[in-house]
Amino acid sequence: MTQSTTPPVNNSMNNSADNSANKPMNKSGYSKVLLGYFRKEIYKSVTFVMIAFVGLFAFFDLIAEVDRLSEPGTSWLYYFLSVMLGLPSRIYEIAPIAALIGSIYALVQLAASSEFTAMRAAGLGTSGLIKTVGRISLGIVVLTVLFGEVVAPASERLAVPMRAKALGTQLNKDFRSGYWLRDTFQSEAGTTHVRFVNFGDFSKDGQLQNVEYYELDDNSRIRNWVLAKTAEFNVQRGEWTLKDVFIQTYFHKQINNPSARDAGLTAVASNMEIIPSMQWASSLTPQLLTGLFVRPERMSAYQLYSYSSFLKRNLQATDDIDLAFAKKVVYPFAILVMMLISLSFAYLHF
Repeated sequence: MTQSTTPPVNNSMNNSADNSANKPMNKSGYSKVLLGYFRKEIYKSVTFVMIAFVGLFAFFDLIAEVDRLSEPGTSWLYYFLSVMLGLPSRIYEIAPIAALIGSIYALVQLAASSEFTAMRAAGLGTSGLIKTVGRISLGIVVLTVLFGEVVAPASERLAVPMRAKALGTQLNKDFRSGYWLRDTFQSEAGTTHVRFVNFGDFSKDGQLQNVEYYELDDNSRIRNWVLAKTAEFNVQRGEWTLKDVFIQTYFHKQINNPSARDAGLTAVASNMEIIPSMQWASSLTPQLLTGLFVRPERMSAYQLYSYSSFLKRNLQATDDIDLAFAKKVVYPFAILVMMLISLSFAYLHF
């Protein structure tokens, strides 16, 4: 009778497998697992709060113009599109409070289910929690800056003409005579001169309508008066092209009539000159003119800086623009502060 034999069991392999299964996770792997879990819970809560707040403010924006939209010549479609295009700006404005409420909700849920207690028992300290939440907040900060500097300004430029079409009116003007701006330029002699520019309207593609400006000399006298039907900005040359231009020059010659001089009459006007087009070099650009129609808090930091520099060069007040620029710079850091404030709620079990 033959006796069957079984192959010997490799005890060393079994022992190594058991040891690898029971081997505790190293600190870096444990931190990555916690970071991923915290990130998923916080991002999910912040997204939920953001959607709720954005929907609420969109509803308020829609009902804000109900009375005016009932009048003839208005359009609900264009107004709805303008409200939708304004949502990226709302996201930027709501981001800090959404980060606070969302983080509080996520951490309180972890504390209520005793998951946070288990994490603390496994070695998660306060400093580790601060580092984890700080790394998570960076993702929200980057998204907020992206919306505030890229998405929101672009959508706001499209929303302004949409709202004008919806209400059946032109863009709001400060004066019935149009928009007035002070512009400085360098003459051929290298001296700085001043213009007072007026235009009736500004289309979404950057074209000015009914442009008129008064050019002053060194003695603050009106030297030239120019009127153009339209003005289009040439990006390559950095100049405006005026169409259907009327030009008149003053003080181009001395008055020889003694009685006129004694009466204080010194302005001699040239004959009206009409030309089909001319180039106009100016510090005004379509990007700067956007500041007339878009609220400062809905402009990007770069637009605010450029607009403030332009106003300062022309000796105009910049308090509102500088305040909006300071808020733009500090705003992303508020998200980090809000999320760090929410850490205190992680230790509450109610």
